[in-house]
Amino acid sequence: MSASLETVRRLNAWAIGEPLARGNVINMHVADDEDLFIVSFLRMGGESRPWGVAYGTITDGPTVLTVPEGRNRQLVADMMAAFAPAILGHFRHPSYSEDGPAAYSTQPLRQVWLPGTSHIEMLHFIAAAYARSTWDRPDIAVLNALGNLANCLFIESQRPGQQTIVAATDALRNSYIFPATPVRQAHLGYLLGWLNGGTDRDSRMASAQAAEKLSVSTVLDPHVERTVLQPLVSAWGEARNEGNTSVMSEVSDDIQASLADELTARWHLAREAAETVRSDSRPVNAGVESLRIDTAKSFFRNWGEKALNELAEVDAFWPNVFTDYGARSAGFAYQLRAAQDQKARHFLVHGDQELQREELASGHGVICTITSVATDSPMWKVVFSYPDLPTLKHGDKLVIAGTPLIVLEVHEIDFDSHTMMLKPMWKNAKPKAGALGMAPTSKEWRGKELVLIDEMPYGIDERRATMTHRKKSSGSDITDLIVARPRRHAALDDDGPVLASGDDQ
Repeated sequence: MSASLETVRRLNAWAIGEPLARGNVINMHVADDEDLFIVSFLRMGGESRPWGVAYGTITDGPTVLTVPEGRNRQLVADMMAAFAPAILGHFRHPSYSEDGPAAYSTQPLRQVWLPGTSHIEMLHFIAAAYARSTWDRPDIAVLNALGNLANCLFIESQRPGQQTIVAATDALRNSYIFPATPVRQAHLGYLLGWLNGGTDRDSRMASAQAAEKLSVSTVLDPHVERTVLQPLVSAWGEARNEGNTSVMSEVSDDIQASLADELTARWHLAREAAETVRSDSRPVNAGVESLRIDTAKSFFRNWGEKALNELAEVDAFWPNVFTDYGARSAGFAYQLRAAQDQKARHFLVHGDQELQREELASGHGVICTITSVATDSPMWKVVFSYPDLPTLKHGDKLVIAGTPLIVLEVHEIDFDSHTMMLKPMWKNAKPKAGALGMAPTSKEWRGKELVLIDEMPYGIDERRATMTHRKKSSGSDITDLIVARPRRHAALDDDGPVLASGDDQ
């Protein structure tokens, strides 16, 4: 995205006094109420594991689980074991759903929404705690399954174009232009205040500023934690040391009440964000359906197949929580991420004029007029009017915006005269391309004004990723000499005894 273009957009929104629609379409999938699962977390200051969690679909509403002492890993694990069946069942884990993950091909895509990126990071913390744990407790299989799902969701959240896991702040920023600096747009309540907080500039701004004062991240307002929760946690600890169960229960209820208010507030903000995007009057970009199908296949391959293999007692080969442990896998991940970024852009740009403007502003295309069409051999002469200095060169492939089937190759470009010679890469008429599916030598092309953008050949990067993944040790690569130390669970000493057959002793 062009930084200068985004600045102009924000200034326009400020001049009007309200958020503006980003483009003329919505570029994301929003699941139906029964398929949209919302999760919000809270953690103690300085801790990585959850202190409480609110979860549930929009249809069912939030369920809240908390522990009185977030530093007690036994209590936290009990809470996570109670939470696990809900999210595992939502994603059709074979042990918790009759449908199973293979139902992705016939049933709607399941989504999970979280208030912001700090809540998505909690999934990584959960994965680090439980995915490889060999803690000696009867529900360790449940915690392992939760950790592996959390890890796969965290990895999926970084994949361009994916539609499975959504940060509500990202969903709003990708759908609307807000009259605010980027750092303030990280606050979900602030964004919703601008969108739904009033009917004029002053009321919207006042609502946004009031919401901004409330914490929506995974940590509480320090003043609230220090003055309200800390005395209660200390009282619970003292009662536990004294063996006073009645006081422990009473204080635990008070802690639950305080945390529940914070958790449900975050949960409902995420719900409001999802409903705001879904109720927008703009149509959904036609390319989103391709992304939805691709997402369902990808998440089944990265998580569903492994869950089925694990149930069948076949090696699942879950991704490592901490690192790739090898240059080959790291290179594969990089190449695949680059391909997926191009693929997502390819699917969306042809249905969104705003994305096309971004491509043009970055020099990745031109607005041009066809001045000459050769009738003996396919060759066009065009004059481009914008941008003045595109990043194009000889051999680059361009397509007509909105018609990706029509491909042209840059044969010659003159930046002084703003002219290009383009070679059409098709010979006969293409009825599937619609009104622009004419034969390349047709005289009807002359005089037409076109928006041409980069072809975005994501297939090349996909093949490069496959080649990297299949590459064997070269014998001359310095990374072949690196010997990884034995793997060991990061929290082994803190979680207590492990199973005798554990792989991380």
